[in-house]
Amino acid sequence: MRRLSLLFVALVACTGDDERNEAQLLLDRYARLEQPSLEGRRAAIDAFRAFGVRSERVREAQRTCGAMQDALLRAEEATRDARRAGSVAEGEAALVRSAAALAEVEADQPACDRALAARRARHARR
Repeated sequence: MRRLSLLFVALVACTGDDERNEAQLLLDRYARLEQPSLEGRRAAIDAFRAFGVRSERVREAQRTCGAMQDALLRAEEATRDARRAGSVAEGEAALVRSAAALAEVEADQPACDRALAARRARHARR
């Protein structure tokens, strides 16, 4: 058992830069957020936001981009709800929610784009 533990520690030590690995996982997961259904996107976004990272820089990219993608999905869900609304008042309320979520996307997108670009540049696969 002790030998197995030592082997595991040695393997972990040889894996290289933890931040690089976390950044690559984050970029890979971000690339998979596009899903054909809103429900599939919700699951992918929730998984993206929940996956644990230790690096503060990677965590910041995860937080910013996860928030932006969540707001984008909420906007799409609200637009869908507006189309399905049973009354004008319900439709208008849904469109107000959509517009508010899109404002969040607009606010978060530059920071997300910068964070992803920095992770790509710093941790590009070799």
